[in-house]
Amino acid sequence: MPKPLILYSTNSWLAYMIAEKFYGSEHYVWCTPVFDARSLSAYTASVPPTSCPAEIYRNLYEEVRRKDRHSVKIQENKAGIVRGAGIKNEAGEISAEALKEIGAIVEQAELADFKPLLYVIPFDPVAKLVKEVPVAKKAHPLSEEYTIERLPRLCFDILEFLQ
Repeated sequence: MPKPLILYSTNSWLAYMIAEKFYGSEHYVWCTPVFDARSLSAYTASVPPTSCPAEIYRNLYEEVRRKDRHSVKIQENKAGIVRGAGIKNEAGEISAEALKEIGAIVEQAELADFKPLLYVIPFDPVAKLVKEVPVAKKAHPLSEEYTIERLPRLCFDILEFLQ
């Protein structure tokens, strides 16, 4: 497969702010070179909705806009933020006090704090940081999905739309 030009990832504003404040502006992202799978040919391996940045963005935007307190995506985001903080604490990257503070922030966060942000990541500067997601963890076995565990803030742009 040819290397992509750009990778896209949708994340919550709260996850962004926690990485900025507690993780030295290094962000964990799950990303794909396809922004919107609906733009692909029917004969191309697609990116399912649960991994498609455009669909994640639209769904999260609507759940925040309409104040959906039963949002599965927001619950997953909360759990992911807390899990990530636990991993960083176990690795000695953040203190027990920071872990506790992150937990309190997540617990007290309002729905608006989960508004979506689209990360636009030029591939070449981060090529050495990109890891392919194992087939068993992909939303579809043929989709192109990657993770970047420590994406420096200087290596991506942020877009907001649907406002």
